[in-house]
Amino acid sequence: MRGKLWTMRLVFAMAGIGISVWAIVIPYTKIRFQLGDASLGLILLAGGTGGVAAMPLAGLAVARWGSRNCVIAAGLMMSLMLPLLGGAPTPLIFTVLLFLYGANFGALDVAMNAQGAVVEERSGRLHMSGFHACYSLGTLGVALMDSLLLRLGATVMQLCLVSAAAVLLALTQSFRLLPRSSDAPSPGRHFAKPNRLALILGLCCYAAFMTEGAATDWSTIFLRFERDMPIDSATLGYAAFAVMTTLARLTGDRLAMRLGQPAVMRLGVALGVAGFALVVLVQSSLAGIAGFGLIGFGTGNIAPLVFSAAARVPGMAAHHSMPAVVGIGYAGFLTGPVMIGFVSGHFGLGSAFGVDALLLGLTFFAARCVA
Repeated sequence: MRGKLWTMRLVFAMAGIGISVWAIVIPYTKIRFQLGDASLGLILLAGGTGGVAAMPLAGLAVARWGSRNCVIAAGLMMSLMLPLLGGAPTPLIFTVLLFLYGANFGALDVAMNAQGAVVEERSGRLHMSGFHACYSLGTLGVALMDSLLLRLGATVMQLCLVSAAAVLLALTQSFRLLPRSSDAPSPGRHFAKPNRLALILGLCCYAAFMTEGAATDWSTIFLRFERDMPIDSATLGYAAFAVMTTLARLTGDRLAMRLGQPAVMRLGVALGVAGFALVVLVQSSLAGIAGFGLIGFGTGNIAPLVFSAAARVPGMAAHHSMPAVVGIGYAGFLTGPVMIGFVSGHFGLGSAFGVDALLLGLTFFAARCVA
């Protein structure tokens, strides 16, 4: 089982590599095609839309071919598409490729969380937060590596090729994953309507992913324009969020084993809301950076706890409940930053963060669902 646990960590890190390279390719494409912010925003919708659209089909694929085979297939497709994204000749082709990449990443997300839930169950201990910590470490590691390689004169295409090679290297260990026979039994229905518990878990995931999207897209803007920080220092808000998210996930499994999953989720929600209060109410740039770090530490374990619970929803097979929960969560990552922008345009960015904090706070009362 130890080998399977390390392989799952490697798979989650592989996913982190894929999403981090995406973050490098996007600004490069904006510059290369001289796209305006509005045009780029519309193009970026393609990636999230592809991910949400793929969720039900990913569940069917897991049921038919098994989560291990789906992880391998999605990983191979990712390694192929990374260079294609880096070399897309026109904005239209890039948009189509981004939709396909988002769909493939959504399928990988469902498959690796389904496999991770089975590995966790077989081990008899909690591991999902640790798996997601490896995802965070993958994103941070690639971001640092790409920054170094760019300084040394590497091209974006070379970065994509190096990352594709890293994905393929990770896949060489995929034989250690559990076979299809280990996945949850599949009933005859191809589709199933999410039951009440699955919907509640999905909404909790929505709030967590919305907060992650808000921190990713708006933390630097808030610190730059609301706290008058220089742009090179304003990025420390997101850096604090990302680092503290990773730290929370590295410690989350042990904490949940000791205190229980609902207690960890309630504590995380309270810390996240407190972080928002620090960001919005204290007129200090240092308080803003600390607040975003607190938000990351508080919310870092919510999604892993929800994903783990999604595989155990009574009355639903895991390949039905997992895509439903992950799909609703993706919708939060997709629509949340847009909602933040809409509210900010009318009432200010501080008020928009307040709405996010309110929605996050409501998940406090649903924490018992992750037990």
